[in-house]
Amino acid sequence: MMTIAYAFVMSLTALAAKQAQTMIAVSSLVFWQSVFCVLVLLPQMRGRWQKRPFSVWKIHFLRSFGGFIGFLFYYWALNHIPLVEASLLRTCAPLCVPFIVLLLHKTHIPKARWLPLFVGFIGVALVIQPTPSHLNPWHLVGFVSAIGLALSMVTTRMLSQQVSGQETLFVYFLVSSLLSLPLILAQEASLLVPMPAWPFVAVVAVTLYIGMYLYNKAYTFAPASIVSPVSYIGVVFSGFWGWVVWGHVPDSYAILGMLFIFASLLISTRIARNKGDTPMKNQG
Repeated sequence: MMTIAYAFVMSLTALAAKQAQTMIAVSSLVFWQSVFCVLVLLPQMRGRWQKRPFSVWKIHFLRSFGGFIGFLFYYWALNHIPLVEASLLRTCAPLCVPFIVLLLHKTHIPKARWLPLFVGFIGVALVIQPTPSHLNPWHLVGFVSAIGLALSMVTTRMLSQQVSGQETLFVYFLVSSLLSLPLILAQEASLLVPMPAWPFVAVVAVTLYIGMYLYNKAYTFAPASIVSPVSYIGVVFSGFWGWVVWGHVPDSYAILGMLFIFASLLISTRIARNKGDTPMKNQG
């Protein structure tokens, strides 16, 4: 139930973000959502600060950078492709996790994992349709958001045994707000948010924090083998909002691609369950 609630809340985040970007720059939106979450998490960190070795701060930065890239490229993609397709491509993060693990830990991908990866990337190809007449570079931008999210997933797992979930999120949002500032300057955007945009920015910030909370709780009470496929229902919610608000209806290739990606996630989670999956906390 918490995973379904998380998926619904994050679909509201995407809906409000797509609306907000008609009035403010993406970098400004990422800055304000990060600042809001820092202010909410700051009181929770009282009395919890501890001295950390450089190795932990290195993982903190990688996790924060991955999360920053994940949201930044996701929001950019929202401006140019239907909401459901951007959400679908972001949901492909589990497909990228084995490659992130390979880069960080030099751990080779088990043979059993190649089948779901192959099925999943067929689904991605059906959504993107990388032909000269159809290729939209913003689909690739959406897929980069999945790579960033995968990096944050792997490094959050690494941090979960060493720091609290509040610390992980606090550092992430703090770094995210700092990384947003050079982009705002480079784009010659403004930190000032016009009054008509504030309701959408507020919805993004509040739902993002609630979504992170629900996501962490879901992984506390259930193993990843259950949470991951259930969270895919967020694509359904995004498809509903895209249809109601913008009249976007996925074509047959996109729908087929969704089915392939969902099938790959089911195969992956079945493999994980057979190997004795355990609950994973503080991911997001």
